[in-house]
Amino acid sequence: MKGLGAIIVSLSLLAGVQSVQAQGADLDEMQRSIEMFSGVLREGLELNTRAGIFSPFNGSVQGDYYMRQGVVLEVVSPLANSRSTFSWQSFESKLRQLSGQISNLANTQRIEPPDLEAMRESMALSLRASAAQESFRDFLEQVRNSNFSREVEEALARASESALSLHELGKIDDAQLNALMDQVNATRVDIGERINAIAQLREDLGRTQQNLNNDTAIDLQAFEQRWQTIVAEVEPILAAAREQAAQLSAEAELAQQEREKQWQGELADFEQKLFALVCDYGAALRTLPDNEHLTLVLKGLGDENESRREDRIHVLDKTQLQGCLQGSVSSSALQSSALTYSF
Repeated sequence: MKGLGAIIVSLSLLAGVQSVQAQGADLDEMQRSIEMFSGVLREGLELNTRAGIFSPFNGSVQGDYYMRQGVVLEVVSPLANSRSTFSWQSFESKLRQLSGQISNLANTQRIEPPDLEAMRESMALSLRASAAQESFRDFLEQVRNSNFSREVEEALARASESALSLHELGKIDDAQLNALMDQVNATRVDIGERINAIAQLREDLGRTQQNLNNDTAIDLQAFEQRWQTIVAEVEPILAAAREQAAQLSAEAELAQQEREKQWQGELADFEQKLFALVCDYGAALRTLPDNEHLTLVLKGLGDENESRREDRIHVLDKTQLQGCLQGSVSSSALQSSALTYSF
């Protein structure tokens, strides 16, 4: 009995080794199938082209097999970088550089608001409680609450961002972009002169406040006249900056909508070609078990949100592939039957 038990154990171990070896052979065959099918997709989708001899391919198809799940193919195509025709990293770099130029103006010429509370406290001790005190206080509030530099800076930033977007989308050329940037710089110079005038007014107001006593007469009218002159000069500059920003923003938005519509058409053509290839050459995945799936992950072609651009994913089971191979299912029907989502 002991000898028979030993034989049974030996046979069991041998069967286990043969099972592992058979499984290994199946996996090797699966790997070859994936490589073959990936090559067909790369060639058929024209992802094997280069911009130059030493340039990388413009796309790729990489596959993996997950037991009891199936084959997963990641498809990287030029569409991932052409949804907007510009690189976001390049665009943001340009915008940061431009914003830095604009903010230099604010950093060097920005008006620091006076310490209104301290001024009020000092005035309460030194000024007679009179209409002059209230008028002076209201005027200080008005100067303090104004921030023309920030308002113009925001308008110029929007205009610059839209101009760069239009340029990258091919709606304006280099000369037009440079002309728009020249306008932005001219506006910066104009508003800078007025900011200097406001800074001088603020300095004079502070000096007057320090010298106040019960017998001091406040020439508020002179201060107000200076202020009104500055405002009259600033307002058309601000209005023009806002108008330019609104116009360029509208043009950029329209251009982006047109580009998105064009891109969606390119995506539809790409997927139509992809499913035609899957339908025609799905036999390469004949080793895929009947209860498993083919998952196509189109990198960066899914929905967009604030944090990232999602992948577009299509899931097909083995029976769908067989129906297409046998001619009972067309490539368009195969595409319609796929489980499709973004993640």
